Amino acid sequence: MATSDKTAFGNRPGGGSPPANASIGERHRGGPAARAVAALIAILCGSATAGVLPEDRADILYHYYDGGGVQIDGPSILARKKIGQSVSLSANYYVDTVSSASIDVVSRASPYSEERTEYSLGAEYLRGDTTLSLAVTSSDENDYQADTLNLGIAQ
Repeated sequence: MATSDKTAFGNRPGGGSPPANASIGERHRGGPAARAVAALIAILCGSATAGVLPEDRADILYHYYDGGGVQIDGPSILARKKIGQSVSLSANYYVDTVSSASIDVVSRASPYSEERTEYSLGAEYLRGDTTLSLAVTSSDENDYQADTLNLGIAQ
């Protein structure tokens, strides 16, 4: 049998539109490029690895900036620990101390100083490829208090 350029939709050379009574799958079937993209997506999704929890770690950081009449510094301490194969806990302590004077304050020689202290606790639960996370953060300054609750899901 000789090959032809007829499509699966009948005798329409060049692959014209499917008939109005064609199934949804027939109406939305793509050409070779669309099928190749779909196959690539299927391969990439099929080869995805299982979810993982963050590594155990303990970090200590001291940040410092001095310039333009502003000095900012303070420590940050982070600890993260896995509990079994499906839970990870974390805690962070962060201090941000600002010492400066704005231009109008400099001319009057009045210094400005403020300290912000932040605490956060978090937990992550891994089930298959899905990670559920919960974190609570509290930040305190001399003129402002902020409390944050963060819920997350990742797959």
